[in-house]
Amino acid sequence: MNRSNPFDEIEQFFGRTPFAGAGRDLRSADVDVAEYDDEVVVMADLPGFDREDIDVRADDGRITIRAERDAERADDSTPDTVENGRYLRRERRHESVTRSVDLRHDLVEADATATYHNGVLTVTLPKRTPEDGDDSHRIDVE
Repeated sequence: MNRSNPFDEIEQFFGRTPFAGAGRDLRSADVDVAEYDDEVVVMADLPGFDREDIDVRADDGRITIRAERDAERADDSTPDTVENGRYLRRERRHESVTRSVDLRHDLVEADATATYHNGVLTVTLPKRTPEDGDDSHRIDVE
C-alpha cells in the first residue's frame, strides 16, 4: 500500500506556483510603538539581518522600515553545494521585510535616531514643537 503525505502534496503544489523558485520572501516586520511626552519610539523585530541590510525612512509622521538580505554563497557557480556536501533543500536565498507605520504625530524626522541590537531595531523620533522646521529625512542605523 502506497501512502502519501498530504502535507507533501501541499508543499509540492505551492512549489509549482508562478512565484516559487524566485527565492523571494516579502514579509512584514512586527513592530511595537510607544509614545512618551516628547518622543515616539518604534521597535521592530528584524532577526537575521545585518545593520547594513536595513533602511529606515521617516516622512510626514510615517516611518518606513525595509530590510533585505541574500544568503551567503561561497561560489555562485555551484549554488547547490556546501563544504563537504550538497544542499538537499535551499530556502534561505533571499529575504525581504518591509513595514510602514503611520505614527499620527508631527515629528522631527531630522533628529530621529535608530539602533539595532540582537535583531531588534529601535527608532526614536522626537515630537515636533512649533519652533522646529519641516523636512523628510533618512535615518542612519547605528
